[in-house]
Amino acid sequence: MVRERESMELLDLRCFLKLVEEGSVTKAASVMHMSQPNLSRHLLRLEDELGAQLYVRDPKHAKLTDAGRRLFDYASAVVGLVDEALVEVGNESALPKGQVRIGFGDAEAMALVMDAIVACRAIYPGIVFHLHAGSSLTLLNRLNAGQLDFVFEVEHISRVDYCELVLPGTDVWGVYPLPGTPLADLSRVTPADLAGEPLIISRQFLKSAFLKRWAGEHYADLNPVVSMDVFPSEWRRLVQQRAGHMVGYLYFQNKPHQVLGSKGIPFDPPLHTCHALIWKKGRPLPLASQKFLEELERLSKEAEA
Repeated sequence: MVRERESMELLDLRCFLKLVEEGSVTKAASVMHMSQPNLSRHLLRLEDELGAQLYVRDPKHAKLTDAGRRLFDYASAVVGLVDEALVEVGNESALPKGQVRIGFGDAEAMALVMDAIVACRAIYPGIVFHLHAGSSLTLLNRLNAGQLDFVFEVEHISRVDYCELVLPGTDVWGVYPLPGTPLADLSRVTPADLAGEPLIISRQFLKSAFLKRWAGEHYADLNPVVSMDVFPSEWRRLVQQRAGHMVGYLYFQNKPHQVLGSKGIPFDPPLHTCHALIWKKGRPLPLASQKFLEELERLSKEAEA
């Protein structure tokens, strides 16, 4: 359905985004070198066009309504794409410039992504990178909203709505037992062995189909005492204070951040997951993102050779 009048302007969206960023009309107007009444008129026009109140007016702080929070994702995507188009179309004869926004989790193959960033920067110094850590669900939401160009996904599952570059290697899952406990004496850990034991675990992995299939009838007996989206740098304290056994990738083994010197014990039956770089299908990649992807594809082929 085509609307009779399309009057929403880019400046209206920029004013709205600056309001969210600065937290008040006064600050937003100052940053945009605009009078407060003028900025307020842009915001009011946006609300009239959408037929919804976007924020609660307050002298000190502007609080977004539900409609405002929904608009924020779309406005960020629209303004971001326009800015990228201005950079790319205006620099066709020059070396590629622009930004590449990558969301990521934690896996050994992230080193390959870092290598691709270094290689891309060496060839195209005008390309800058923004990395955002988070869980797969959070990152996928940002990718869908146009706030990210790529997501580096651990525990990857192919989806019809996304393009993918599956990276070489797999993550091998296991447990880092507390020293001096019965688990520490095992060479393999079964679902029955973990039943009732206090576990420190990724929230994404805890809810995943991978773990549910592996644990089977013992899944309901798992006892996560600490779960998190992204492990903080001081997560070792949880193990040092004997909060529980850590479930994770066995590539931690023999690395400097090995848990208390305990040896990672693999799951039985074995559980491996792959990782991939994904991007939204049907959404053209900016030139800067295309160049980064080319470097990552090249390095992936070299790693597999």
